[in-house]
Amino acid sequence: MQIGPYTIAPNVVLAPMAGVTDKLFRLLCKRLGAGLATSEMTISDPRFWNTRKSLHRMDHAGEPDPIGV
Repeated sequence: MQIGPYTIAPNVVLAPMAGVTDKLFRLLCKRLGAGLATSEMTISDPRFWNTRKSLHRMDHAGEPDPIGV
């Protein structure tokens, strides 16, 4: 599957699901063959990014590319 210049292979994409697609779940899905695993939806207003919950949702350290937010 092509998304602009990026190739997603295999073409299995994990949808963002609040309370489900945390970092460990995304890593598991990638290990089991997902081509793209997206994070939970995060708030777009930077004033709220410093909450523990938002920082946890935005943590993608150590995840293989590509990363979907």
